[in-house]
Amino acid sequence: MRVLLPALALAAAVAGCAGGGERLSREEFVDQATAICSRAEERVGALAQPESIEEVETYAREARAITEEGVTDLRELEPPEELEDGFDSYLEQADEVVALLGELERSAAAGDEAEARRISGRIADAADAQAAARAAGIPECEEAAT
Repeated sequence: MRVLLPALALAAAVAGCAGGGERLSREEFVDQATAICSRAEERVGALAQPESIEEVETYAREARAITEEGVTDLRELEPPEELEDGFDSYLEQADEVVALLGELERSAAAGDEAEARRISGRIADAADAQAAARAAGIPECEEAAT
Protein backbone atom coordinates (compact mmCIF):
# COMPACT_ATOMS: atom_id res chain seq x y z
CA MET A 1 0.00 0.00 0.00
CA ARG A 2 2.95 2.35 0.43
CA VAL A 3 3.11 2.56 -3.38
CA LEU A 4 -0.21 4.42 -3.27
CA LEU A 5 0.95 7.18 -0.95
CA PRO A 6 3.10 9.27 -3.30
CA ALA A 7 0.49 9.08 -6.03
CA LEU A 8 -2.28 10.22 -3.71
CA ALA A 9 -0.24 13.11 -2.35
CA LEU A 10 0.58 14.12 -5.90
CA ALA A 11 -3.07 13.89 -6.85
CA ALA A 12 -4.10 16.24 -4.12
CA ALA A 13 -1.40 18.70 -5.02
CA VAL A 14 -2.73 18.84 -8.57
CA ALA A 15 -6.12 19.66 -7.27
CA GLY A 16 -4.89 22.31 -5.05
CA CYS A 17 -3.61 24.20 -7.96
CA ALA A 18 -10.77 28.44 -12.98
CA GLY A 19 -13.16 31.21 -13.68
CA GLY A 20 -16.32 33.13 -12.97
CA GLY A 21 -15.71 36.80 -12.26
CA GLU A 22 -13.49 39.69 -13.24
CA ARG A 23 -10.17 38.69 -14.78
CA LEU A 24 -7.33 38.79 -12.32
CA SER A 25 -3.93 40.27 -13.04
CA ARG A 26 -1.20 37.69 -13.52
CA GLU A 27 0.18 38.45 -10.05
CA GLU A 28 -3.24 38.21 -8.36
CA PHE A 29 -4.00 34.97 -10.17
CA VAL A 30 -0.67 33.36 -9.28
CA ASP A 31 -1.00 34.44 -5.64
CA GLN A 32 -4.55 33.12 -5.28
CA ALA A 33 -3.97 29.85 -7.16
CA THR A 34 -0.79 29.22 -5.19
CA ALA A 35 -2.64 29.74 -1.91
CA ILE A 36 -5.28 27.22 -2.98
CA CYS A 37 -2.59 24.71 -4.02
CA SER A 38 -0.72 25.12 -0.76
CA ARG A 39 -3.85 24.74 1.36
CA ALA A 40 -4.88 21.53 -0.43
CA GLU A 41 -1.38 20.08 -0.25
CA GLU A 42 -1.19 20.82 3.47
CA ARG A 43 -4.56 19.23 4.17
CA VAL A 44 -3.76 16.06 2.23
CA GLY A 45 -0.36 15.91 3.90
CA ALA A 46 -2.10 15.91 7.27
CA LEU A 47 -4.20 12.84 6.42
CA ALA A 48 -3.26 9.62 8.19
CA GLN A 49 -1.21 7.47 5.82
CA PRO A 50 -3.03 4.23 4.99
CA GLU A 51 -1.48 0.98 6.14
CA SER A 52 -4.14 -1.35 4.75
CA ILE A 53 -6.60 -1.55 1.88
CA GLU A 54 -9.38 -0.57 4.31
CA GLU A 55 -7.50 2.58 5.25
CA VAL A 56 -6.92 3.39 1.57
CA GLU A 57 -10.69 3.68 1.16
CA THR A 58 -10.88 6.36 3.86
CA TYR A 59 -7.75 8.11 2.61
CA ALA A 60 -9.04 8.21 -0.97
CA ARG A 61 -12.44 9.53 0.15
CA GLU A 62 -10.86 12.31 2.21
CA ALA A 63 -8.28 13.16 -0.48
CA ARG A 64 -11.07 13.31 -3.08
CA ALA A 65 -13.10 15.71 -0.93
CA ILE A 66 -10.09 17.99 -0.45
CA THR A 67 -9.26 17.82 -4.14
CA GLU A 68 -12.84 18.62 -5.17
CA GLU A 69 -12.89 21.57 -2.82
CA GLY A 70 -9.63 22.89 -4.28
CA VAL A 71 -10.91 22.52 -7.82
CA THR A 72 -14.11 24.35 -6.87
CA ASP A 73 -12.08 27.18 -5.38
CA LEU A 74 -9.90 27.36 -8.47
CA ARG A 75 -12.89 27.47 -10.79
CA GLU A 76 -13.91 30.71 -9.10
CA LEU A 77 -10.70 32.37 -10.26
CA GLU A 78 -10.67 34.20 -13.57
CA PRO A 79 -7.14 33.90 -14.96
CA PRO A 80 -5.64 36.50 -17.24
CA GLU A 81 -6.51 35.77 -20.84
CA GLU A 82 -2.98 34.68 -21.74
CA LEU A 83 -3.08 31.93 -19.08
CA GLU A 84 -6.64 30.73 -19.69
CA ASP A 85 -5.88 27.79 -22.02
CA GLY A 86 -3.13 26.45 -19.77
CA PHE A 87 -5.31 26.84 -16.71
CA ASP A 88 -8.20 25.02 -18.40
CA SER A 89 -5.83 22.15 -19.18
CA TYR A 90 -4.66 22.12 -15.57
CA LEU A 91 -8.27 21.92 -14.37
CA GLU A 92 -9.00 19.04 -16.76
CA GLN A 93 -6.17 17.09 -15.13
CA ALA A 94 -7.53 17.94 -11.69
CA ASP A 95 -11.00 16.69 -12.70
CA GLU A 96 -9.43 13.45 -13.91
CA VAL A 97 -7.66 13.01 -10.58
CA VAL A 98 -10.94 13.55 -8.70
CA ALA A 99 -12.61 10.84 -10.80
CA LEU A 100 -9.69 8.46 -10.26
CA LEU A 101 -9.75 9.04 -6.51
CA GLY A 102 -13.41 8.00 -6.60
CA GLU A 103 -12.43 4.83 -8.48
CA LEU A 104 -9.67 4.18 -5.95
CA GLU A 105 -12.12 4.58 -3.09
CA ARG A 106 -14.50 2.08 -4.68
CA SER A 107 -11.78 -0.48 -5.42
CA ALA A 108 -10.45 -0.20 -1.88
CA ALA A 109 -13.98 -0.60 -0.49
CA ALA A 110 -14.23 -3.82 -2.50
CA GLY A 111 -10.89 -4.96 -1.07
CA ASP A 112 -9.33 -5.18 -4.54
CA GLU A 113 -5.65 -4.37 -3.91
CA ALA A 114 -4.59 -5.11 -7.48
CA GLU A 115 -7.15 -2.66 -8.87
CA ALA A 116 -6.22 -0.09 -6.22
CA ARG A 117 -2.57 -0.32 -7.30
CA ARG A 118 -3.55 0.01 -10.96
CA ILE A 119 -5.66 3.08 -10.24
CA SER A 120 -2.87 4.51 -8.11
CA GLY A 121 -0.60 4.35 -11.15
CA ARG A 122 -3.21 6.11 -13.25
CA ILE A 123 -3.48 8.81 -10.59
CA ALA A 124 0.26 9.34 -10.68
CA ASP A 125 0.12 9.65 -14.49
CA ALA A 126 -2.82 12.06 -14.37
CA ALA A 127 -1.22 14.06 -11.61
CA ASP A 128 1.87 14.87 -13.66
CA ALA A 129 1.01 18.52 -13.54
CA GLN A 130 4.38 20.09 -14.21
CA ALA A 131 3.75 21.18 -17.80
CA ALA A 132 0.16 22.16 -17.09
CA ALA A 133 1.17 24.24 -14.08
CA ARG A 134 3.79 26.07 -16.14
CA ALA A 135 1.28 26.69 -18.93
CA ALA A 136 -1.22 27.98 -16.38
CA GLY A 137 1.36 30.42 -15.04
CA ILE A 138 1.39 28.85 -11.59
CA PRO A 139 4.83 27.25 -11.26
CA GLU A 140 4.44 27.15 -7.49
CA CYS A 141 1.70 24.56 -8.05
CA GLU A 142 4.17 22.66 -10.21
CA GLU A 143 6.54 22.50 -7.24
CA ALA A 144 3.73 21.35 -4.97
CA ALA A 145 2.95 18.53 -7.38
CA THR A 146 6.45 17.11 -7.48
